[in-house]
Amino acid sequence: MAVDQNGQIDQEVVDAISALGNSQRLQILLALSEVEREHHEQRFTMTFTELYDAVDIDSSSQFSYHLNQLVGQFVSETPDGYRLTYSGTKIVRVIRSGVYESTSAFEDQEVSGACVFCNETTLLATLDVDQFRIRCTSCDAILVTDFCPQSQTRNRTSAEIIESFCYRIWSMYIDLRGGICPECFGPVETDVSQYEHGENAQYIYNSSCRECQFLVSMPVEVPVAFHPAVLSLFWKHGISVLDVPLWELYEYITSDVIVMEIVSDDPFEARFTVTLNDESLSLRMDDTVTVTPEP
Repeated sequence: MAVDQNGQIDQEVVDAISALGNSQRLQILLALSEVEREHHEQRFTMTFTELYDAVDIDSSSQFSYHLNQLVGQFVSETPDGYRLTYSGTKIVRVIRSGVYESTSAFEDQEVSGACVFCNETTLLATLDVDQFRIRCTSCDAILVTDFCPQSQTRNRTSAEIIESFCYRIWSMYIDLRGGICPECFGPVETDVSQYEHGENAQYIYNSSCRECQFLVSMPVEVPVAFHPAVLSLFWKHGISVLDVPLWELYEYITSDVIVMEIVSDDPFEARFTVTLNDESLSLRMDDTVTVTPEP
């Protein structure tokens, strides 16, 4: 384990991160990544000589020293040469995408949708430092919040950035639906709690990764909307749920398309009715956020 329960970090983690603090070593990682791109092949292998010729390092002995600092954690040494490990690939993606850089600003933009706390449709998409947010300007509730990396804003208009969060949020949910952390792919634990804003509260389910502690919270109505029977009902009525942003899905909650009835608070259990054009489905959810249709 890299980090124990007391927050102590293994020395090998410190050494590995320290090994990255050198521009020549980062050149080696980038060179291995570039050859993968050129050959359209992941884990492409380069010989010692090919890799040495691809970077700007004065001597082969100096190159060998820097390469050895990367072997194991970030570079794999094979009989045929050297290639990136998964960790090395992740480091290269961080460098190329610029996720460590300050996020570009974008203009605040009004978006469609409804506030689940006050039912108003006055929603605003905004960027607060490195946080993307959907905020209700009527009651000041924060309805959606997510990290906004540089790579997500670069070369996109404000409207395109906002649209990209629609699909990014749903891609995270698909992973979580399978018990997979969207950040490190570790297993997740799920529970249901209440998020309070003023005198109102919203039931949410929280998915926390056991490995990296990445936390995602979403309304309990999301697993209901993504149940196959509900997806089919929406599709039958001309609605593709995957193309509906989370903040627009809230309109189906406030307009009583998706209605929740709490059966039990502890353990959590709820009944949901989904109605479109007089056609209804009834479903139940337990404290594991498992959704099952009712007869």
